[in-house]
Amino acid sequence: MKQNLLIIKDVVLGMGGTIEEFVPERGCFYVEVLGKRIMIDHKMSITRQSFISRKMTSCKDVTHKLLQGNGLPTPETECFYKKSYDQSRAREQLGVLSYPIILKDAQGSQSLGIFPFVETVADAIVILERELPKYKSMIAQEMVYGKEYRVLVLDEKVIGALEMIPPYAQGDGVSTLRDIIIEKQSSTKRRTAFDDRLDTMLEEQDVTLESIMPIDSIAYIKRNSCLAEGGETRDVTDDVHARVEQICVEASKVVGKHLVGIDIMCEDISKDPDDQVFNMLEINGKPDLYIHYAPTHGKTRNVVEDIVRFMVKTA
Repeated sequence: MKQNLLIIKDVVLGMGGTIEEFVPERGCFYVEVLGKRIMIDHKMSITRQSFISRKMTSCKDVTHKLLQGNGLPTPETECFYKKSYDQSRAREQLGVLSYPIILKDAQGSQSLGIFPFVETVADAIVILERELPKYKSMIAQEMVYGKEYRVLVLDEKVIGALEMIPPYAQGDGVSTLRDIIIEKQSSTKRRTAFDDRLDTMLEEQDVTLESIMPIDSIAYIKRNSCLAEGGETRDVTDDVHARVEQICVEASKVVGKHLVGIDIMCEDISKDPDDQVFNMLEINGKPDLYIHYAPTHGKTRNVVEDIVRFMVKTA
């Protein structure tokens, strides 16, 4: 979240404001801007109601039940808890899902604690019994397919939307795919493991780690977006369909937040959700803001200024 903090301070200063440190170790500071003095936390959270619990967005199981209970589109999901885990009951729950599924830490983030493409109930049980003691709560969710988007909602509108592009390797006609991946990830936070999962994914694209791909040809090395492993972003704010925006605003109200980041999987965010398979995967009540600045493709959206203006207006 350090990226958020730097951008927030730059934007406030750019708006002619001033910054006063409060508890810098906690990322808390006062800003005086547009005639108001307000406290800001680098993990921005703006609730619609003072009694809203952080669990509504920090716990994936709670978020899913809220979305499902309000008729909003989300994949079929089953929830598991360390304190109440029973293998027989878990088998029953897993048996109602369509496979493959993905298992997740119910409070995980940053693409950690995720186990995708689980093919059978038996495989899911093995993962649950190995990982549940570590995470305390997990969800099993039917896998959905399409493009992945991150939509930032503030109050009644979408102020930023990104297509999240999975990490990929681009051929140069000379180097092996293995060497291209190593070179591309030499400066990333995390590196893609050269394991059976990667081999299978490459095989589906008719290449191997030793393939020399033609110039500009592409092979994806992760199925989901992961900025830490070299994923990219494309700004699509102007393309968001009006009905998509409406659904996202409804979701923000369900979880009691003025500000949320919503992960969406669909064919095309510019199309009516009713005309495609459309699902909301997660809702973050303290969303990353820095990712809307200098995306890999497209223009920057100054979302922090929008947020600060909203906070001043409602202070």
